Amino acid sequence: MNRRSAPIYRPAGIALLIGALLHAAAAVAGIDQPMDEATARAMLNRFGYGADLASLKATTGTTPRHYIDRAIRNKPAYPAPLATQLAASPAARPLDQLWPLYGPGGSERLDKPAARQPAGSPTMRSQREVDGRQMLIAASTDRLLESANSDNPGHEALLNFWLNHFSIHGLKQINKFLAADYARQLQRAMREDSFAALFRASFFHPAMQIYLDNNRSVAADSRFAQHAERAGRKLGINENLARELLELHTLGIDSGYTQSDVQALARIITGAGVLNNRLPERVVTAPGAERIGYFFFDPNRHDFGEKRLLGRSYPAGHGIDEIRQALDQLASHPRTAEHIAGKLARRFLADEPPPDVVRAMAAAWRNSGGRISATLAPLLDSPAFAASLRHPAKFKEPVDFVLSAARAACDGQVIGNRQLLWRAAQDQGQAPFMRTTPDGYGSQEADWLSPPAMAKRIRLAQTLTSRPVPLAIGIDGMDFAPCRPTIDNVRVAVGQLGPETRAALSGLSAQEEMAALLASPEFMRR
Repeated sequence: MNRRSAPIYRPAGIALLIGALLHAAAAVAGIDQPMDEATARAMLNRFGYGADLASLKATTGTTPRHYIDRAIRNKPAYPAPLATQLAASPAARPLDQLWPLYGPGGSERLDKPAARQPAGSPTMRSQREVDGRQMLIAASTDRLLESANSDNPGHEALLNFWLNHFSIHGLKQINKFLAADYARQLQRAMREDSFAALFRASFFHPAMQIYLDNNRSVAADSRFAQHAERAGRKLGINENLARELLELHTLGIDSGYTQSDVQALARIITGAGVLNNRLPERVVTAPGAERIGYFFFDPNRHDFGEKRLLGRSYPAGHGIDEIRQALDQLASHPRTAEHIAGKLARRFLADEPPPDVVRAMAAAWRNSGGRISATLAPLLDSPAFAASLRHPAKFKEPVDFVLSAARAACDGQVIGNRQLLWRAAQDQGQAPFMRTTPDGYGSQEADWLSPPAMAKRIRLAQTLTSRPVPLAIGIDGMDFAPCRPTIDNVRVAVGQLGPETRAALSGLSAQEEMAALLASPEFMRR
């Protein structure tokens, strides 16, 4: 009987076959396809801060659509010991308590000396400076602890994306006291699944007004400016916020707007600022004035003239209503769809995402009116995304690395030592609310990959695995307990290894292997 001989595969043919099989497997995995363990691990790294046993179990079997919908709409929960710590954090104090003390015209003056300092000391700091630094570090470390321990890691990753997109500098004036509330307001807006809601929450928060100096912007012919001029002070319009609203928050650089558009927008948003505690009630409640939390629109500072922004006319005689109209115009602009779609794709897919994916995301944005879940759907459903989960290529940003390494080392324990996390994030160069420029921290490999940066990561990997590090909350909820990483848990966090890494691990002790795994090329990617 004649038998057909089995085909002989050459090495090149085998490589092509494997590549085709991987591509086919990637193409099958889509937005509504249940994730296997490997895909779930990759998803927890891409939209989260690394897999541990609990999060891997919870995510395996769910779909990318469910994961992202939950990330956007569901409030996160934290382990009870951490929830107790967060509730007692200085940053948990509501703005209603802080503003009368530290807001403009508040009772805690800049010249009020801090307690326990020698009178007349040349290094004397005001009580407000001491309180402010404590408050800012608490806000920053709360964000790190929440990201490290959340039962909804996708929520933390998306919130951190938007906080970075609408970046503020926590050290700017009284923003030390406002950063935590700013995060809470953006978190609330994110659950509306709307870019416009996020944009408004950022603009109408006093932290953004202060950061980009719009609280100092005054129309030259306004009543306030005329009064100041009679007193010998010359005031005018500040363009900082207007420029960044166009360049960073919405349309993006090189999107066709002109300096005339910047000037028009700066005029439109005059009068927007913050509430001064010493303002008389008659000013706060005057016709045309409006208070939103501790944002305050003062018509006495506003430019009521006619403006033209991006081809649209704004007739004379309008106040805060034209600010709202301008924000809506920017949020719904086609170039905003392209800009934000590209930025989301660069953060969550690749440094150079496929143009067809970005185009599909921008189209989904326009068709949905700027819904975040709809914009992310084409990304999640693309073969490129599925392939990227099987072969992660995005270089971890510093905070990604710090949090995922801590989670790998403390698997099953509640991470609670804010001081150690803060030091690590500062050392790696990406502590929350500490970016000085409004462009936010970079998300691409070129922003972070360097020999000194890699040396810091290797040191952290060695520190977390060479000795017990008191990162976790103790049983009593008060003291800190050492994290004791196991080789099995670290392997779960790292996932599949390449042949070069497997060869490099040969002959190492368990402790050496754990350090090598956390410093491996595979763990540096997400």
